[in-house]
Amino acid sequence: MEITIPHDQLTRALELMSRVSTKHVTLPVLQCVRMEAKGNEIKIQATNLEINMEVPIVGEVAEEGVVAVPAQIFLQSIQFISQKNITLRTEDQVLQLETETTNTSIKTMNAEEFPNLKQLQGEEFRIQSSTFAYGIKSVAFSASQTSIKPELGSVFIQQKKEHSLTFVATDSFRLMEKTIPQKGLVFEQSIMIPQKNAVELARVCDVFDEEPVFVTNENQCALKFPDGTYVSSRLTTGSFPDYAQIIPKEFITHVTVLKEDLLRSFKKTNIFLNKFRQVSLMVTDNSLTISSQNNDVGHTTDTLKAQSEGEDLTLNFNQQYIMDPLVHIHDESVKLSFAGIGRAMVMQGVTDKTFRYLVMPMNK
Repeated sequence: MEITIPHDQLTRALELMSRVSTKHVTLPVLQCVRMEAKGNEIKIQATNLEINMEVPIVGEVAEEGVVAVPAQIFLQSIQFISQKNITLRTEDQVLQLETETTNTSIKTMNAEEFPNLKQLQGEEFRIQSSTFAYGIKSVAFSASQTSIKPELGSVFIQQKKEHSLTFVATDSFRLMEKTIPQKGLVFEQSIMIPQKNAVELARVCDVFDEEPVFVTNENQCALKFPDGTYVSSRLTTGSFPDYAQIIPKEFITHVTVLKEDLLRSFKKTNIFLNKFRQVSLMVTDNSLTISSQNNDVGHTTDTLKAQSEGEDLTLNFNQQYIMDPLVHIHDESVKLSFAGIGRAMVMQGVTDKTFRYLVMPMNK
């Protein structure tokens, strides 16, 4: 194989694939990207058997061929090249990287061991990539980090209302729901994407401004971009919890507080958290008092001005669970609604009704 390709296109392709091509105990070739030059087409592929990715590159093909190159070494070798074009040439089991001023040799692997990647066939929808990525990123932090219950380690996507998509994730202690606009979309089914895969799909969406085609079938989903970039993920099988049943319908206390005041107070209480990261929220007449205590460090209490209605109450929470959604809230103020002792708290923006966050209190 011998090709000449633009440095910037090769760098972008390898950066997209850098977190897909990882070391694999039983199939070492998965740490490689597969590069194929055929006719006037050059394409690079990567997979970890969970996610498949393909990126086309425009270049000159002097000699057709296929090669499998360790992705991280390949990327690191070209990152500091300043020339606009790079010539790639294979000799035996070695890939030569050549420019006007540099020459690098990288040992390759057997490209025949690389899995045969086929593009997904299924139902197709045109989506807006930026809002799709935003929906995933808004909820992914709430998904479970364990694989005991795969559905809890996934991002659930459904269409609850016309011209929108609703994204949900939960680890059973907290739940985040975010609805984003998708004009003209009719998405009758619901799907679950493994959390890590969903985050990768969002990362790819953030790179492109174009609207991709979203493809789904029973087992997989994929994004096809206008330039030919393609990324697919397996779907989680099973049923997502009927989360509407656990969201309280009635509340005994509401409190509205400035988001920045809340964040500033949490930075202070963070110093005094115990090993359970426990923080206490006490709602009284038009105030919210936040306190934390660590027997080895000390204690702090911070009272914030707030608008409150309903009963006075005190509940303990994992502070990180309350802080995590705040970065995704763009309102100046947030509303905390309490269903009672031992029951969930629901957080929403005062004006932004497109998200809803539920978190359970700690037992003690």
